[in-house]
Amino acid sequence: MYSIVKSIQPNSLVTYKNDPNASYENLPKNVKLDIKWSLLTEQGFVCAYCMTPIDENKMRIEHWACQKEHEDKELDYSNMLACCTGNENQRDEEYICDKMKGNKSLRYSPACYGHRINERIYYEHGNGTIHSSVAEFDEQLRSVLNLNYHRLVSNRKAALRAIHARLETVKKGGNATKNDIEGLLRDVCSRRATKVKRKVDVLGQNFTIEWPEKHKPFYGFLSDYLQHKLQGK
Repeated sequence: MYSIVKSIQPNSLVTYKNDPNASYENLPKNVKLDIKWSLLTEQGFVCAYCMTPIDENKMRIEHWACQKEHEDKELDYSNMLACCTGNENQRDEEYICDKMKGNKSLRYSPACYGHRINERIYYEHGNGTIHSSVAEFDEQLRSVLNLNYHRLVSNRKAALRAIHARLETVKKGGNATKNDIEGLLRDVCSRRATKVKRKVDVLGQNFTIEWPEKHKPFYGFLSDYLQHKLQGK
């Protein structure tokens, strides 16, 4: 999990909310697609919670403040996040992220600046688990989001092994230098230029546009590790 900077809401959503009968349940297909692409773009095509890769056909629109308890926020773009499908066809105990959360509460949102999510969480790099110094939130990471699900832990560790391998390649007869680690940290936190194609319908004609800027999966976990390396921890 990592802090998300929210962009402005899509124009189509603004227009739709002017309809006195507007509701999330009846959200027009084009408006929902615009919301998906806006969320994906601001998050760099990774899940807001587990940070695995997602796209418009393999994602869920999550409401941080759940719709059941906060109907007034169901069309509030600042309350929306893009999440993975959460192992939705697996057993209940294997659900993760939004699918696991359902209508349960979550103390902090990665998209709320005031929640300072990057200060609330920490990782155990050796075993790939995520935790919080806030006891309630620490429990929610486990029981509400299931972010220490064994496959997520394994994937984080695999991503970290790739970082270790890259650090090995830049060693110059000793340990990696501060400049080496800083360069790798910039690379981990930057968005990749991989382009995603999206078909759009304009006045009855189909066009394909290219959408750049994808984040590296688990970049929150990886950047945390590299920052600790820089601090000598």
